[in-house]
Amino acid sequence: MRFSEAMTMTEGGDGRFAVTFDRSWWVVSGPNGGIIVALLVRAAQARLGTEKCVRTVTTHFLAAPTEGMAEIEVSVDRLGRIAGFATVRMLQDGRNIATALIATAELPSPLHEWEQRCFPDLPALEDTWVMSSESADVPLRRRWDQRWGLGVPGIPETSTVDGGYEAGGWLRLSEPEPYDEAVLAAMSDAWVPAVMVHSGLPVHTPTLELTVHFRTDPRTIDLSADSYCAVVFRQLSGREGFLDESGEIWSPDGQLLVLARQIGILLPVPDGVSIERKFERL
Repeated sequence: MRFSEAMTMTEGGDGRFAVTFDRSWWVVSGPNGGIIVALLVRAAQARLGTEKCVRTVTTHFLAAPTEGMAEIEVSVDRLGRIAGFATVRMLQDGRNIATALIATAELPSPLHEWEQRCFPDLPALEDTWVMSSESADVPLRRRWDQRWGLGVPGIPETSTVDGGYEAGGWLRLSEPEPYDEAVLAAMSDAWVPAVMVHSGLPVHTPTLELTVHFRTDPRTIDLSADSYCAVVFRQLSGREGFLDESGEIWSPDGQLLVLARQIGILLPVPDGVSIERKFERL
């Protein structure tokens, strides 16, 4: 299922939308959190409009959806001249699956701009690594074209942090589609968690909360559908069974597109689930 197919929704009136989950975007025990956020963003835009760029979305994941139909409810809290705000809920079989606060905003003429973060130091595409092993329990990996260049397991010179709980490289959809806020929201949760490849433990990390800040409207820059974005994800702290992750997504010409932050739960992989971690250089 292509990304655009996964984003298909039917509007039912009164801010309600019907969506369908299958296993195309699955990871271990349910749909990847990024695809859930992308659906919530698309539903909010259907009510708030697409003239203003989505600037922030904060999502709490209450339960994992199962295969089949789900419903999204959008409540517009305010739609003003500069900004719009919506509260969005996803439900399935009477269960609240996820809730999100989403804000869109646009200014006609920015007063002042600056960027003090640095574009990640990554190898060229032809000098990167790929995860050569696949797991039937993580079909999400086939949905994204991941070229590892940062925090490659077993290649310490690719890490910028001692101990290396970081990962990243070049990333795009395996079947490229035009970049928008929904694609970037999904991308913010698409990379293999660093703890899964650097700890050597059979773990997975369901997301408790994910916040995505959109720093550049992807529709206003020269970013083609087949472009690879540079991504960096760091999980520098794990305490009391929870980890935090910070992420950056950059356009290939050096424009910061997204800042992401999430709190995840560190859990053992369920019995019978296989997650292999083999890498090879292109």
